[in-house]
Amino acid sequence: MSINFKSGISILFILLAAALFSCQKSKPGTPASNPPVPVNHGTAIGTATSKTIGTDGGRILSADGAIQVDIPQGAVSSLTNFTIQPVTLTLQSGTGNAYRLGPENVNFEKEVTITIRYTNDDLIGTNENDLYLAYQDKEGYWHRAIQTTIDKENKKLQTKTRHFSDWTIQRLFYINAEKYALSANEETTLTVTYSDAIPGDELLSPDIEVPSKNIEEWFVNGPGTIGQAKKSTSNYKAPEVISAPQTIAVGVRIKNMVSQRHPDRPGNTGLVLVQVPIQLTPDEYFTWEIDGSSHIGLSLDAAVLGTTTILGGTGLTGGVNITLNAGKAGNYDMGSATNPDNFNMQVFLSSQSNVIYQGTYYNCNESTPRYGNGKLVISSFGSIGGIIEGEFTATVYTRESDCYNKSKQITGKFRMRRKA
Repeated sequence: MSINFKSGISILFILLAAALFSCQKSKPGTPASNPPVPVNHGTAIGTATSKTIGTDGGRILSADGAIQVDIPQGAVSSLTNFTIQPVTLTLQSGTGNAYRLGPENVNFEKEVTITIRYTNDDLIGTNENDLYLAYQDKEGYWHRAIQTTIDKENKKLQTKTRHFSDWTIQRLFYINAEKYALSANEETTLTVTYSDAIPGDELLSPDIEVPSKNIEEWFVNGPGTIGQAKKSTSNYKAPEVISAPQTIAVGVRIKNMVSQRHPDRPGNTGLVLVQVPIQLTPDEYFTWEIDGSSHIGLSLDAAVLGTTTILGGTGLTGGVNITLNAGKAGNYDMGSATNPDNFNMQVFLSSQSNVIYQGTYYNCNESTPRYGNGKLVISSFGSIGGIIEGEFTATVYTRESDCYNKSKQITGKFRMRRKA
C-alpha cells in the first residue's frame, strides 16, 4: 500500500498538534484522574502584625507566636513593611492556622526562612514525619514545600523561600474519625486519607482515600476491637466495660505508596504507620494520681447537703473526699470549707500504712490552720440523678512531727451521678 507524501505530512502535523494540545492541558506528571484544583484564598481572621525591616535584615512573629519569618541581611534593598495576617484555612490536608505573609508579589534578593510551630493537636490522626509546610499561589493552587526540615524536639517546621503568599502546615497521610471520644460499646468510623503532589512543583491534588491495595492492616493499641478489612475505612468499637478514662490509639499500616519526601526525613521504607487517639470514657468515674501512681475509685459518692457538696471516690489503694461550700459549676480555690466558694479535701492512702493527707496544715506552735494551694473545676453540676463532672489539683499535707508537715501533689478527675 502506498501513502501520498503530502497526506503523510498532514497526518503527521495533526498528530503533533494533538500531542502539543494535550501537553498544554496539564503539567507533566499531572494525574489525569485526580488533577490539582484551585481553591479560594482564606479570609482574614485574628490580629495582624507588621514590622519595617531594612537591608540589615530582621525577624517578624505572628501575634500568636506560631509563625516567624527571618529576613537575612541583603534580602531587601530598602526599608520594607513585612506583615503576617492569620487567614482561614482552605487546604483540605492542612492543619492548624494559615497565615498570609506580605509583601506579596516581591522576589527577595536572598532566601528568607519561614518557621511554623506545630502542636499535639496538629498530630491528631497523623505523625511528625508526614508534616510539611505548604503555600498557595496567586491562582489558588496549593504546593507542598518539599524542602521542609523538621525539629521534633522543639516542634518546628522550617523552609526557605524567595516569595510570600499564604502558608500553613500540610499532612501527607491522616486519619479522620467520626467520633474521637467513646463510651462503653460505642463505635466510630475511621478513614485514612492521602495527599498527593506532582513531583517538581509539588502541586497538590485533592485528597483521596488510600487505595485498598495499599492497606496492610488496621490495629488498636488498647482495649476494644477494630475491623480488619483491608480498606481505607474501618470501624472501631469500644470495650463493654470502661472502668476509668483512658486514651488508646487506633492506627493503620500503609504499604508501597511512593511519596516525595525531603531526603533528610526518616521513614522512607515503603511502610507508613498512621495513628489517631481515641478517648474512652466511662459513664461514672473518680480517678486520681499521687506519687506518680494512678488510682481508681470503685465506690463513688456525689451529693449536696444543704449548701455543701460532697464528692468522693474510694478504691483498693485509698480514697479522696472533697468538701465544697457551693452547689453549682465553677472554679474554686482551696481553703476553709466553711467559707462560701471554697473547698477542702482529705486523701486516704492505704498503701502507706493508712496515712491521711489533708488540705489543712499547721505551722510549728500555731493553732490557726493554713491551706495548701489547690484548684477545683466543676464543669457540669446536674440535679439529683444528673452528672457532676470536673477535675482538681491540690497540695495536701500530713503531720510527721510537731514542727514538720510532709506534702504531696494530687490531681484527679471525676464524673458521677448525683445521689442527693
